Amino acid sequence: MPASRKVLEDSIRLARIRSIKWSLYVVQAVMLVALAFFLIVIMGGAQLEPVFYLPIDTFSAVMVLLILVIFIEGFFFRTMEIRFARSSSARHLMAKTSMRFAIVVAIIASLVAATLMVPAVVTSLEEFGDRTSALTSVEDLSFWSRDALALQRVSEITASVPITLDDDGQPVVFEVYLVDDVVYQQYEGSLSDMQILRVNRDNYQLEDELVIEVPATDHTKFHLVLNDLRSPGAVVTVTLMMEMSEAFTGVVALLTIAIIAANLAWVAYLVPIERRYSEGSIYK
Repeated sequence: MPASRKVLEDSIRLARIRSIKWSLYVVQAVMLVALAFFLIVIMGGAQLEPVFYLPIDTFSAVMVLLILVIFIEGFFFRTMEIRFARSSSARHLMAKTSMRFAIVVAIIASLVAATLMVPAVVTSLEEFGDRTSALTSVEDLSFWSRDALALQRVSEITASVPITLDDDGQPVVFEVYLVDDVVYQQYEGSLSDMQILRVNRDNYQLEDELVIEVPATDHTKFHLVLNDLRSPGAVVTVTLMMEMSEAFTGVVALLTIAIIAANLAWVAYLVPIERRYSEGSIYK
């Protein structure tokens, strides 16, 4: 009778633990949806028209943080489940299954961390997003500061043109203006106004090559305007250099490393438990 009562009590406790665990997961899932709406729509300025923009960089950092919290909670609940399991076989199976799952998570998280932190990989991803276009006085170049998902942003612009000599044999200096869309729409066609209101206050004179730093802004539309009055008809080659979002290479990468460390520590904690109950277990 006492043994049966003990089994019944452990079964009830195990069911309660699992009920609490899943209730907590549901609450956190609702919180994640609410945070997604707040960070992406309210703070991030998400929009469908006229241009699709869905910034997931900041939300990704919050999501990874919540995943880390869920893993730690899961470790705690699994410890309780092992404690109140009704047999050595059940305890052994729980520990073994948890170890396998933690190792898989650590491997996946390692791949993600390597993608976000290894310089060669990050550089390859950034170069994949680079875009080269032609800029003339007839055709200005427009671009958005961030891509549609805010995974990358335009960090700098490289402009180059073959050296052109004037009648005196001196190199012709062209001017390239970086202006935001508000200024461009208001003063389109007025080079003098855009020269005064340009974003690139210092670097705007182009002789053979010019590098323009693009400010880190939210989803902003910029325009490049060429002033070639000193030598009309010039064609400037422009390359937009991309950079991974700081949220991914910074916060998300660090939280991913924390997930790796937490799961490896969990495996180390489970190893002696799995060995303790393996002898009397029917599962191998």
